[in-house]
Amino acid sequence: MSKHQLKLDERIRAEDELFRAMAHHGENKLLATGFVVALFLHVAVLFIHFPDMNSLIPEKKQENVIQVTKYVPPPPKVKKREIVQQKLTRKVPIPDPTPDEPEPIREPEPEEDPEPIPADVEFIIGVPEPPPPTGPLLAGVNNVSNPVLIESTKIEPEYPELARVARLEGQVILQAIVRKDGTVGDISVIRVNRPNLGFEDSAIAAVKQWRYEPALQNGKPVEVYFTVVVDFSLH
Repeated sequence: MSKHQLKLDERIRAEDELFRAMAHHGENKLLATGFVVALFLHVAVLFIHFPDMNSLIPEKKQENVIQVTKYVPPPPKVKKREIVQQKLTRKVPIPDPTPDEPEPIREPEPEEDPEPIPADVEFIIGVPEPPPPTGPLLAGVNNVSNPVLIESTKIEPEYPELARVARLEGQVILQAIVRKDGTVGDISVIRVNRPNLGFEDSAIAAVKQWRYEPALQNGKPVEVYFTVVVDFSLH
């Protein structure tokens, strides 16, 4: 086969393929045209049967809108302040043309001569004695003697029953006031070795009945504080 024959065959094949492509394209175009025509016919039928298409669409409800307008009050009127200038008046005292008369100068009165001191009067120079103290003194201090117990008046205190049953001994220290006549005044408890057993009450009751020879100061009886010791023994 010659070259010319080969070229002719290739040209025939190309033309054949081109023709087939054009035929296929024509079929597709025909189908598209038919689809458009059918769609147009359907739309026309709808318009014929339903001339008022808008009635099929539901109406949109109109919402009630309340418009609120904010009230802005007008600015207050500013009153002009009236400035009143007051005149300040100051009273200036007017001096008295007639000055006060000066007080008259008084001459000092002459002092009277003191009375003459008699020649027989003696002057005693020294420290006066202090006043006597009030209240009881402390026995055995500042030339104060101790009161002396009169043995015949000494009454033994009763032994407390509670302490006797418990076989307990005790000691009570009292501070008593011994009066000028030797009797015993107020009594207070200084110390007790076994409290709450009745030793204190028994000792005070006994000492209240005792009598003393009073304490002396410069030979005179005085009232004094005096310490009394009362022992309680089972023997």
